[in-house]
Amino acid sequence: MPTFAAKPQRARRISTDLEELIRGAIERGELKPGQRLGSAKQLAKFWKTSYGAARQSLELLAAKGLVERRPRAGTFVSSNAETLGTQSDARNIIGLLVPDIRIPDYSLIARHLQDAGHKANFEVLVSSTDNERERYDQSVLRHLKAGVGGLVLVAPHQGRLSLSTLVELEKSGVPVVNYARRVDVVSWPTVQTDTTQAAYLPVKHLCDIGRRRIGYLSYPSDTHGAEMMFGLYRAIAEAGLTAENISILEIADTNYLSSWSDRSSLEQILEKWLDENPKLDAVCCMHVHIAATLLTLLSRRGVRVPEDIAVTSHGNMPEVFGVGAGELTTVDTHSDKAAEEMVRVLRHRSDDPGDQLPSIISIQPQLLIGRSTVKTEA
Repeated sequence: MPTFAAKPQRARRISTDLEELIRGAIERGELKPGQRLGSAKQLAKFWKTSYGAARQSLELLAAKGLVERRPRAGTFVSSNAETLGTQSDARNIIGLLVPDIRIPDYSLIARHLQDAGHKANFEVLVSSTDNERERYDQSVLRHLKAGVGGLVLVAPHQGRLSLSTLVELEKSGVPVVNYARRVDVVSWPTVQTDTTQAAYLPVKHLCDIGRRRIGYLSYPSDTHGAEMMFGLYRAIAEAGLTAENISILEIADTNYLSSWSDRSSLEQILEKWLDENPKLDAVCCMHVHIAATLLTLLSRRGVRVPEDIAVTSHGNMPEVFGVGAGELTTVDTHSDKAAEEMVRVLRHRSDDPGDQLPSIISIQPQLLIGRSTVKTEA
């Protein structure tokens, strides 16, 4: 167990930043190269902090090269830690904060950001906040105290960051970029899919193949709702249709946060909606797991896809939800390109903080045609 610095009861105040505590012990020579540290669980208990904070501290130290995390052996002070301890900083680290890393969308962007960061000599540290604003605020402040080189923020689904956290972010000078959802009260650039095109492309495709009674399933969106509706109505207007040809259903946001693992509540909603709209010949789903659930229900009802109802989706990861390759017509949002753009923006803002970048940087989506709208020969 660690013996450096003060006893736990006297270190309660500074133990909230265990990474700084360990780094200081390395710089003072209290921790020697090759010395084994306790596990995150042990450190959290000893220094009276949370397991998440201890684990994040070890990840930061490892990213800086101050410690080595060896599988099945533990965490050790690096052989060159004494040199790194006086010279290293966290400017080559990007922090990614997401509401819940278990949701496949966020796991995907984390992977793409790590790939893009690796090419640009950045390490990416991912923090999952369980969609809790207080935890989100705390994670932001820990990243700032560690001196990270940039932050990518995926805003919480409910509520916003506290005003005090926003002020600290602005004062810090750390480059920040939003992903997917912008924060209206600040000027940080936001990298997001062109949401108008993301709605326009699949609906236009359905109209082009002759569908005239189209369902549109989405989640409520304070930031993207108007753009999506514009894309939807532009597509039906070009096809000579009217609003009467469209049946829109907004699914409660709570289903987005839970139905990636439990589809029962979503199934009940879609069952009722299908009963209320018996004449549909196409459905545009603005999330791939809505489409996956819908395909299951249609099969259960004996409805043929695409002969009776054509189905489109939004998001290029159908296999995560049990849909076979090439089965689903979907909009690829190109999160890989979004990740590359976010790294570019962070580097640009770091090199030239005064340069003004566009408030919105749009990634163009691409429609991928699958068997859910165009029947192919077996």
